[in-house]
Amino acid sequence: MSGSMSNLQINYKQLVDNKISMINVIKLLLYKENSVIFEKLNFDDDNIFLNPLLFAYFNKKNSSEMYPAILVEALQGYFNEKASVELKFSFNQNSIAYVPEVGYFNRLSEKVEDLLIIDNFEVIKECHYILEDYFVEFYKGHIINPKPSHNSAWQSNYDDLRKAIIIIKEHLPNYYKELIFSNKKIYLHDNPKVLNFTSIETLGMLYFYVVGKYNLIYFIEELIHQGSHNFLYYLLHNRAEYFKINVDNTIMRDLTMQDWDYRNVYGAFHGLFTVTQRVICFDILISKNIFSGRKKHELLGRMTDMIPRFKTGLDLLDLDLVYTERGKQFYFELTKSCENILNKYMVLKKEFNLNHQDLDFRYDEFCKLNSYEDFTEKDSNNHYNF
Repeated sequence: MSGSMSNLQINYKQLVDNKISMINVIKLLLYKENSVIFEKLNFDDDNIFLNPLLFAYFNKKNSSEMYPAILVEALQGYFNEKASVELKFSFNQNSIAYVPEVGYFNRLSEKVEDLLIIDNFEVIKECHYILEDYFVEFYKGHIINPKPSHNSAWQSNYDDLRKAIIIIKEHLPNYYKELIFSNKKIYLHDNPKVLNFTSIETLGMLYFYVVGKYNLIYFIEELIHQGSHNFLYYLLHNRAEYFKINVDNTIMRDLTMQDWDYRNVYGAFHGLFTVTQRVICFDILISKNIFSGRKKHELLGRMTDMIPRFKTGLDLLDLDLVYTERGKQFYFELTKSCENILNKYMVLKKEFNLNHQDLDFRYDEFCKLNSYEDFTEKDSNNHYNF
C-alpha cells in the first residue's frame, strides 16, 4: 500500500489504473455508438470521457430516436472544430439546455447563462435533461415519489459553497486531492426530500439539496460525504478484489437478521467509508480550532452524529464469507481509524441530544434540543477544546 491522502492506506496506483479502465470503457462505448463524433474529439483529453453526462447516457440509453442526438448535443462543446451550438432535444423542464464547456441556452439557441467554476469544480446552474431520472424521493428503502420537482438553488448558496471548497482545500489538502480526483460537477437544488446522493451511473456528479441560510458547515460535510462516495466507486471498481459475494444484490438483513436494514452490502460498506472520511476530516478541523460560535456548535453536533452512524450492521457479518483478504484488511483499517478518533469525542454523547434525528442531520432541528446559549457559555470556558 502506498501513502495515504486522508490517513487511510490507499493503493493510488491501482486507483489511477481503475480510472484509466473506466475512461477506456467510455471511449469504446462512444466509438461503437458514434464513430464520427468520436473522431471530432481529442482522444487524449481524459476530461471529455469523464463527463458525468456520458456515464448517464450509456447507463440510461434507450431506443428513443432522440437519444443519439442528445449525445451529440452534450459533446459539441468538446469538438476540435468549434461551431455554433445546435440544440433540439436537451432541454430540461425549464426549457433550458446545458452544454458542457459552453453554457446554458434557451429554445431559441440563445445563450442565457455562462458556466460557473469554483476552483476544480463546475456548479451546474440548470440540471441536464438526461439527469432528471436520477431525482427520486426515497425514504428507508422505499420510493415515495419517482418524479419529484426540484429547482436550481445555486444563486443564493454559491458563496457558502465556494467558502466550503476553499476551507477543504486549505485545511484538508489530503482529502481535497481525493475530492478533485473523483468529482467534477455540483448541482444544488431546493427539494429536501430528494436526499443528497451520488450515483456510479453519473460518476463525478454531486447532488445537494439546500434549505435555509448559512450552510457552510453543511456543505463541508456533504463535500466530504458525497465526494467520498464517488471516490469509493473508483477504489472498488473491481468488486472481486474486495468481496467474495455479490454485494450489490445481497441485502444486509438477509445476512444479519436485522429487519430494519434494507441496504445492500455494497451500500453499507459505502456508509462505513463515508463516515470514516467525515470523522477523519472533522477531527482535523476541530483540532485546528478553525470554527467558533454557531459554526463550531454545528460541527461538533455533526461529529456527534457520526457516533451512532459508525457501526450499523457490518460488524454482524461473517467477514470470511463476505470479504477477500484485501477486503478484510480495508474493513479493519476503516473501523480502527474511525473508532480511534471517535473515542476522543465520546463525551459529546452526554453533551448533545440527537433525538431530533431522522435520516439527515439538520442544524435547525439540532438547536431545538441543544441550546446554543448553553454551548456558548461552556465553550467560553474551553469546555469544548479537543
